[in-house]
Amino acid sequence: MEFNPRNKILAQIEPATALRARGRLERVALHARTVLQEPGNLVEWVWFPDDALICVASETVGGESVSGGMIGWNGAYGAFEACGSRQSFTRAVVQISGQAWRIRSQHYREIFEQSAGLRAAVHKHMEALMVEARQLVACSAIHPVESRMCRVLLDASARSHGGDELSLTQASLANILGVQRTTIAVTASALQRRGMILTGRGRMELLDRRRIQETCCSCRETIAFAETEIFRSHAQVCEG
Repeated sequence: MEFNPRNKILAQIEPATALRARGRLERVALHARTVLQEPGNLVEWVWFPDDALICVASETVGGESVSGGMIGWNGAYGAFEACGSRQSFTRAVVQISGQAWRIRSQHYREIFEQSAGLRAAVHKHMEALMVEARQLVACSAIHPVESRMCRVLLDASARSHGGDELSLTQASLANILGVQRTTIAVTASALQRRGMILTGRGRMELLDRRRIQETCCSCRETIAFAETEIFRSHAQVCEG
C-alpha cells in the first residue's frame, strides 16, 4: 500500500517509521453519519482524515449534545486519548464522507514512541485545538449566528475536500453552533436570498465564497493565524 497521506499529522512521520507502520495503517472510506466513537467506550482506533470530516460532540447527562469541533485533514481523532486514559468522553461522527487513515490504538502508541515527527505534530495539534476552543467560547458569546455559520461553512469546506457542496444538514449546523434548528433555518434562508448559499436536502452549496468570507466572523482568521504560527514554529516540544 502506497503511503502518501494528505493528513497533516501523518505526513510528519519519518519515512523509515512510516515503512515499518505500513502494514498497520489502513486507508478507509468514511461515510456520513457513521459513528466512529461513543462516549464512555475505550478508544480502539485513532483516525486521520484525508478529505473526510469528523465532528466531535460532547453530551450532558440528560442526553443533550453539542459539537465541540470539526476534524479534517489538519488533525486526528483519538490521538490524545490513545496515549492517555484510553477512554473517550466524546462522540465522533463522520459529517462529510471521504477517505481517512486509521490505526489500532496499541499500534499507534508504538509508532508514537518511534517517531519524533509524529510526537511533535500531535503536540502542536493539541495546542492548536486549545487555542481554537478558547477562541470559540468568545465567538459564541460575541458574534451573531450568521457570521458564525459562515465561519463553519468555510471551515467545513477547508478541512475536508475543499469543494463548494457540503453534506451539512440544518440539524448538524445547529449542533455545531449550539443553537436551535429554527435559528439555522432562518439564517440559511437569509443567506440564500442574498445568493450566498443554496440549501438542499441534507446539503449546503457555497455560491459566493467572497461574500461568505466577508460575512464570516474574525475568529476564523484569528484561529488560522495561531495554527500557522504553531505549526511553523521550530521550537522543541517538551516530551519529558
